[in-house]
Amino acid sequence: MIVFSTERLSIRTASTEDASLYLALWNDPKVMTNVGFPFGLRITLDEVEAKLREQEGDPGFGRDPVFGRNMVVDLQESATPIGECKMYQPNEEGIAKTDIKLLPEFWGHRYGVEVKRGLLSYLFEHTDSKTVEATPNVQNMASIKTQEAVGGERVGEEIYYFPDSMKEYTCPVHHYVYLVSKEKWTQGLEDR
Repeated sequence: MIVFSTERLSIRTASTEDASLYLALWNDPKVMTNVGFPFGLRITLDEVEAKLREQEGDPGFGRDPVFGRNMVVDLQESATPIGECKMYQPNEEGIAKTDIKLLPEFWGHRYGVEVKRGLLSYLFEHTDSKTVEATPNVQNMASIKTQEAVGGERVGEEIYYFPDSMKEYTCPVHHYVYLVSKEKWTQGLEDR
């Protein structure tokens, strides 16, 4: 199911047919180091397929068919999958979250900015989100630039520590906290 499209991209819900994309993405140390997995997730194709099958088989997954689900980012022109994204319903304070991961061969083309703009538009149009939060790794300059390109304001800095049981294959994630308010987003649309 297509969730939304941008100038160059289509974002759709993932299916088991996308398992090879997720296997490549989640096992790539270049991608996963930014979220605390310096060796990738070390996940198997069977495990990826099981995760995607669980999502496919649950039409009531989350409060909406798109929130909290794995979504694939495709190039519109060729239908080539280049990464994934997620968005989450706002919490009780009205703060929603987003996440974007792209395959390294597609970095440097501003696809992340395009996806982020689409996620923000969707969240602000379809939910009661007041703010959208992102937590880019302090060393991930591309993600930081993406947050700033869409009007994100840096409001904090934290370190996430994985549970002791995961320390063997993870590392702490030193990240910034960026927020985009609905008010600022709406104002930015009017200014364009």
